[in-house]
Amino acid sequence: MADCEGLGLVRGARVVYQDRDYTSAANILLTRGFDLKAPDEAFSRSQSPRGGSEKTGALPVTHGLVAVVAIGMVHALATPPGSFVAMKWTEALALPYQALLVCENLEPLMLLAKYRWLTSFFKQRPVLAVFRGAPGMFGNEAAANLIAADDRPTLAYFDFDPKGLSMAASLPRRESLCLPAWPDLQAAAQLARRDHLFSNSVFQCRPHLDRIDDPDIALAWSRLKVLAMGLDQEHFPH
Repeated sequence: MADCEGLGLVRGARVVYQDRDYTSAANILLTRGFDLKAPDEAFSRSQSPRGGSEKTGALPVTHGLVAVVAIGMVHALATPPGSFVAMKWTEALALPYQALLVCENLEPLMLLAKYRWLTSFFKQRPVLAVFRGAPGMFGNEAAANLIAADDRPTLAYFDFDPKGLSMAASLPRRESLCLPAWPDLQAAAQLARRDHLFSNSVFQCRPHLDRIDDPDIALAWSRLKVLAMGLDQEHFPH
């Protein structure tokens, strides 16, 4: 403001402002269309205050949205193959599904039809698959709100690694841990040789997983420790 508007008194490396300078600065901002007070609540781009960029301080466009794929609910929501539908989590909650499949990664969510072994966990029920979210791309909050507000059983579909098993173990109302048949999963993991998927999270997740007595999680954890390498969902056998 000192350089551009002549406000304040420059003294060496400092700028000293007096009361009249603050009044002048406020008048300049108002004249140029800026508000003097920041919004009290989070806002969308369409609600951004006047005078500035609609992007500055605004919530992400996907805030409050979940990425979902509807299975067996053509009458309620059709999802074209290889795609997903973005909607408010409250609207997703109202869909007539009987089980909620929570998927760790977005690409496997879009390609669910490729993983034919998954259908054994659906049990001929209408299922809603939801992406659990990630920073910068459908945040975790909306999916977490959907899971918390629901009362239907959940199906855990995560990477086969310590972090994935730990998240699956923490999933409320979990009915099943969705993994391919062990011989197929073991062969795919040995072929992919992704040992970093094991080493990257084993020390962080071991205390939690060692306490789990759920049979599905405990069995998968014992096999993962022997294998000492994980497998991402994207490379699960079809």
